[in-house]
Amino acid sequence: MALLTPDFRLLFESIPGLYLVLDPKLTIIAVSEAYLSATKTVRSEILGRWLFDVFPDNPSDPSATGVSNLRDSLEAVLREKTQNAMAVQKYDIRLPESEGGHFIAKYWSPVNSPVFDSAGNTIYIIHRVEDVTEFVELKNLENQKSQITKELLSKTASMESEIYHRAQEVQKANKLLLQANEELSRREKELQQLYERLHEMNQLKSQFFANVSHELRTPLTLILAPLRKLMAKESIGETYRSDFQVMERNAQTLLKHVNDLLDISKVEAGKMNVDYAEVDVSKLLQRIASHFDSVAVERSILFDVDTSGQLFAELDPAKVERIFLNLISNAFKFAPVGGKVSCSAKKLGDVAMVQVSDNGPGVPEKLREAIFERFRQVNEGDSRSFGGTGLGLAIAKEFAELHYGRIHVEENPGGGALFQLSLPLKAPASVTLVTGDENEISQGTLLGTLHEFRRYQTDERSDLENTNLPSALVVEDNPEMREYIFDTLKNEFNVTMAVNGKEGLEKAIQIVPDVLITDIMMPVMSGDIMVREIRKISELDRMPILLLSAKSDDDLRIKLLQEGGQDYVLKPFLQEELLARVRNFAILKKVQEDLEQSNREMEAFSYSISHDLRSPIRGIEGLGKILLEDYSNVLDEEGRKMMSVIVSTAMHMARLVDDLLSFHKVTKLTVNFQEIDTSNLVDEVLTNLKSEYVGGKYRVEIGDLPRIYGDSTTIRQVWMNLLSNAFKYSSKKETPEIRIGCKSENGENEFFVKDNGAGFNPEYVDRLFKVFQRLHSINEFDGTGVGLAIVARIVGRHGGKVRAESAVDQGATFYFSLPKVK
Repeated sequence: MALLTPDFRLLFESIPGLYLVLDPKLTIIAVSEAYLSATKTVRSEILGRWLFDVFPDNPSDPSATGVSNLRDSLEAVLREKTQNAMAVQKYDIRLPESEGGHFIAKYWSPVNSPVFDSAGNTIYIIHRVEDVTEFVELKNLENQKSQITKELLSKTASMESEIYHRAQEVQKANKLLLQANEELSRREKELQQLYERLHEMNQLKSQFFANVSHELRTPLTLILAPLRKLMAKESIGETYRSDFQVMERNAQTLLKHVNDLLDISKVEAGKMNVDYAEVDVSKLLQRIASHFDSVAVERSILFDVDTSGQLFAELDPAKVERIFLNLISNAFKFAPVGGKVSCSAKKLGDVAMVQVSDNGPGVPEKLREAIFERFRQVNEGDSRSFGGTGLGLAIAKEFAELHYGRIHVEENPGGGALFQLSLPLKAPASVTLVTGDENEISQGTLLGTLHEFRRYQTDERSDLENTNLPSALVVEDNPEMREYIFDTLKNEFNVTMAVNGKEGLEKAIQIVPDVLITDIMMPVMSGDIMVREIRKISELDRMPILLLSAKSDDDLRIKLLQEGGQDYVLKPFLQEELLARVRNFAILKKVQEDLEQSNREMEAFSYSISHDLRSPIRGIEGLGKILLEDYSNVLDEEGRKMMSVIVSTAMHMARLVDDLLSFHKVTKLTVNFQEIDTSNLVDEVLTNLKSEYVGGKYRVEIGDLPRIYGDSTTIRQVWMNLLSNAFKYSSKKETPEIRIGCKSENGENEFFVKDNGAGFNPEYVDRLFKVFQRLHSINEFDGTGVGLAIVARIVGRHGGKVRAESAVDQGATFYFSLPKVK
């Protein structure tokens, strides 16, 4: 027999308890008979009506809180989607008109519960109450009859238990609320600390850029000033003058990159001032554009400058010229040979509108915001046509915003990129205009930018051939580097040259040279792609390839060697070294086993530093040494002295760059922990150092050194830096003494290196382990001020600490702690 479907409405309305069902708008949609009876209401008169229209507060009781308390509870159910149990409430009800229509006092114990749909949304609220009026009145009246007391005794116990339970629930809820407030306060404090740390890191980054820029600008000044004095001498021949010009151009390029870094650090630190003056924007644009006329001719580029009359505005002329320089330079970088670059200036309302366009590859839409970020470049691979720091457009945007202007890029209607710059014609009302001569852009920045385009000049040197010499193919995009390599090899090789990987591949197929020397970062086709293509050709499979690069990336080096390169030389390099390597490859071309052994014994090169930062240094150092060694008899005493200053300064810069590399590499290095025999490690380091300090009578005392747990490579660097410091600073003592030992306490080993050398003023001990902080002049003791910072960084990566003790001329003791081996 089939079961009948229950009548749920009848069941609900007949349930003994007092129940009311509400929708989320608090409209009554169902009610039980018991609820109607207890509240003296009729179902047909209350269904579909708002709850508080049916049950208002007693107007005769000004202290009535029934409506407000019940509303708060119902809203809490809707908001929190959880049951809400209310304390006992006084909520008077109105009698029917047949019974007088007045309000009578009533006490209720309500519980409000949500009902959800399948999606978890609250669709109903079940309002259940118990009429506790008799219980409350029993508590308040002392003269109730004993019979009533007996009848209500069991109910009293139940109500008291429920009231106690409700009180406990309220207390528990208050406790949870207090814990939540404490957690919120703790999270807010952590967020504040995180923000302060982020702000501090940004300040440290800006200060680091400023320090690097300052450290590099000082030696650059000492390079450029003597060079200009030498070039001004009429007695200097054209051959030497050409070498000096190469050195000056590379120094100017380096100065330009340093200026970019310094400007960015000033902007980040909020120290970049805007010196407003009334200037002719058209005149500024024409002046900057005129510097690119020769570049346009050399590359057959149609260069159009449209400035219709004068356009006066209140701007900072130096910064606006810098914006123009960066935008026009960027356009020439990406315009093809025989292409077109256009720039214009016009008044548009209350702003000066400047446009710079080219017909190059353009900027992908997804990168049109990103290209204005610092260090971001559209083409960041090895085949990009130009180097650079990726700061040009970022500086242009920052300088535009300093003027309350705007810069953006869009697609050029004729193809390529169109940059639009808008600058207000009037300075802010509170600004005082500067009068007098205009503050122009720095020559270092201007010349450094223009020198970048020299690589596009046509190489007019014809390839020389002597049938008795082996052949060498040089693939290098930088004309000055090509010249440098050609001069190095020309006496022992027939040298053929190519300016990019595509041309190099074609010439390699054509002449099959005995050895190929190639750069990696080149336009059109990069060196690594060319090597892969060469190794696909069987006739060229065994041709030795020597790779030149300013990138000291270990992963890149290994990848290139695996893909077919035989050697990897890091710029800067000596002529003698390059010649020896090329000579060896030519001799050993057919001896594959020896070649492979030679590759396995190659020196490992360290992490990467910018191609554009190292190239000027290696050009200065290499050519300076050549001039000193080969032409010192031509120079007078003052000239030789100046050349010595140039070479020593360039070498110091190279060491500084290497130390900066090491410092930066420590931050990213993956630490491989293992057990280390400290005594053996220290012995190895001492053996190396004693070979460097052969003349000194050093007395070294070594105590017990326990085994430690750490990364052997970086811990070796710690010992090397500390012990080399001890050797160096005690080298001027009659009997240099060095003590090495360890103290163990609190679960850590604290190692120390003590010497009897020059020592230092203990007031400055906090500066010791920071980058570029030196307590002795470079004339007293050589160094870059980075070694101890590397020590502190490595020890910190191992969870340890560093400290130092000293007094002037009383030696120094350096301590570092490491975890014990368990």
